[in-house]
Amino acid sequence: MALLLTSALVAQTPPAASPADQAWLALRAQHQAAANSRITRLKGVVPASPAEAAALKNERSARAQKFRATALAAKDFGSRFPQHTRSPEARKLEALAGLEGILPTDKAHERTALASASAYRTNPANPLADRFAVAHAMESRELRKKTLGRPWFTNPVLAETMLDRLRREFGEQPVVWASYLALARNTYCDAGRDVAYRVVQSPYAPEPTKVAARRILERYTLVRQPLDLPLTSSQGLPTTLSRLVGKTTVICFWDGTRHPEGPPGLHDYKKNPFPNTSWVYVSVGALGSMPAGKSRASAPPGTTCVETLGWRSPVVSQLRISELPYAFVLDEQKRLSGFGRIDEIPALLAGIGRPVLP
Repeated sequence: MALLLTSALVAQTPPAASPADQAWLALRAQHQAAANSRITRLKGVVPASPAEAAALKNERSARAQKFRATALAAKDFGSRFPQHTRSPEARKLEALAGLEGILPTDKAHERTALASASAYRTNPANPLADRFAVAHAMESRELRKKTLGRPWFTNPVLAETMLDRLRREFGEQPVVWASYLALARNTYCDAGRDVAYRVVQSPYAPEPTKVAARRILERYTLVRQPLDLPLTSSQGLPTTLSRLVGKTTVICFWDGTRHPEGPPGLHDYKKNPFPNTSWVYVSVGALGSMPAGKSRASAPPGTTCVETLGWRSPVVSQLRISELPYAFVLDEQKRLSGFGRIDEIPALLAGIGRPVLP
């Protein structure tokens, strides 16, 4: 009996991770640490002072060095464990991390990183979706040079031109049309509408991608329409949006389970509040427990509501919300003026009263 129990315990004991598996986990952790490196978000296009410029330069340099170390570690992993199932992913990671490690003052690394990424991009032995990811990273980097470092989707004309080039290079692939959808979701609402329409009209875009694009078009039909929503306060009391609005109103939807402290990215708006603006926060899903030492004071004062049904909420369905956090802006007549990312709130408020596309 003792022998049988011992055999059963041995059978239930998970095997120890191999050196290759341990190296892969370490590489993933290293990459995540690099990706989490903090870069200060400037209030303006350029630093406001030499001190701010120096701090920003140091942050970018530290982040780039972490990515360079990740690229070297990925290359080392591929050399040491060429037969490992993660080896192809490590080669892709080497190319992407090398690009993230480029600094304007280090032309030698730039040449090496671009050559590595280009070799990966053009090698048909690599998975097409991975080659596209590397190509997209390369093209996005070039686009950021023209937009003073802004994300690739902030200039929809240049971004769509970039995607057109990639579509010619890689063909009518699902991953290509997924990038058009990403542009439609992330650029400002008028341009997003045009790109979403293009996705819907394409005979090559996969049906799930078209379904998501149709939601964007359906959301656009709400613009300039009066908007009222049944809501539930964080105390569990029923209310409506019309009771909470002010002269202008920003409604922020966010994942309160993951971020119980409030929607991320609103610190600057609290420090520099917009005049005559009301704020309504809607958690998609129950509010999570607050971590020790944190408070819900990271956003402008406002009213917090909770949609306990989460993604099945009728409010989420009515507004065609598909990503979080997300913001909607109402004008003084309680009409929907626009919608977009949290960092677009200033532009959305400035755009109140703009003409609506036919």
